[in-house]
Amino acid sequence: MLLFRSHLIQLIPSFLMATVIITFVLSMDTVYKLITMIIERGVDLATVMQLLTYQLPQFVNMTLPYASLMSIVVFMSRLSTDFELTAMHAAGMSSWTIGSAVVFFGLSVTLFGLLNSLWLTPLGYRAFEEEKLRLLKSQKNTTIQPKVLNYDFSGKVLYVQEKDENEQLKGVFLSERDLDSDSMITVSESGSIEIREKEQDLLLNLVNGKIHLHQQKSSYRIIDFEKLFYVFKSSEMSHDEDGGHVWGRPTSEIWNSPKFSEKRELLMRLTTPVACFVICLAMFSLGVVEPRRGRTASYLRGLILITMYYILWMGANELMEDLSPSVLWMPAVLTLLYGLYNLFRINFQLSGPIEGMRYAGKRSFRKMIHG
Repeated sequence: MLLFRSHLIQLIPSFLMATVIITFVLSMDTVYKLITMIIERGVDLATVMQLLTYQLPQFVNMTLPYASLMSIVVFMSRLSTDFELTAMHAAGMSSWTIGSAVVFFGLSVTLFGLLNSLWLTPLGYRAFEEEKLRLLKSQKNTTIQPKVLNYDFSGKVLYVQEKDENEQLKGVFLSERDLDSDSMITVSESGSIEIREKEQDLLLNLVNGKIHLHQQKSSYRIIDFEKLFYVFKSSEMSHDEDGGHVWGRPTSEIWNSPKFSEKRELLMRLTTPVACFVICLAMFSLGVVEPRRGRTASYLRGLILITMYYILWMGANELMEDLSPSVLWMPAVLTLLYGLYNLFRINFQLSGPIEGMRYAGKRSFRKMIHG
């Protein structure tokens, strides 16, 4: 129990340090955008820090597998090079006993990751979108600037040629942020933006304009209109990806959803935290190095492991539409099986899978003979 506690305490500092550093690196782009809001729009620092806090669960969700890997690499390479691993094996301790702290640590990080992924991340995303909408309302006079592309509207790009002192817009251009073959482009002579407090949204009123549609290769349509209304809502109010990202949907709402996008999002929320446990288990055996050769091999194996895991993950992500969303479990399952096999091999000092099968066969034969 004392050894278990000692190993667990050694894992925590490197994990926390890796989490802080990697989270900081991943958040740099968002921090830059938020600093731009302070400089260009005069947003106060407290609001910017609040927006950054809402996005932290998303960054932590991506950070946890890498931080778990780094903590195990540092821990196992230290045990190997300081001959502690050799001493524990000489004292008759099995790899399963030595690795119990790593298994417990991996399970703890996974449980925290599930809490963060299933609850905190969607909650933070919804709060971020709502705060951004509130900020847009309060900053309406300064946000919509003429002759500047505006990306503050969900999934849209807004361009205004002129804006008078009464907040009337002239020469309005509106399109999808990500253009595809079915995208719609809207232009109008004039317009205005209204804030609907009861509905908690923004209403874009367009007057005297045209809608350009390209539905098929040989079909191009232009629709004239006198008045057109666009409603912009936060992600919590949107019930599909056309109006807002599925990232902000509560897990309870997408748990049994038949929609492919929501099934995919649910599996991502489940498999990303599970990656922490399987990576810890696999890295426990891969982190064992020859003491005289230094720690380089352990770091290199860790890099190869995380690279191979995410190559498998990207492949599974591409195969989801053709096969089944459940294929996203494939990287975690394969890594888990590899980790268990490697742990079994090291514990019984086997050179490879053939010797492992021989060992298992001998044990089965002895058990059958001796009852």
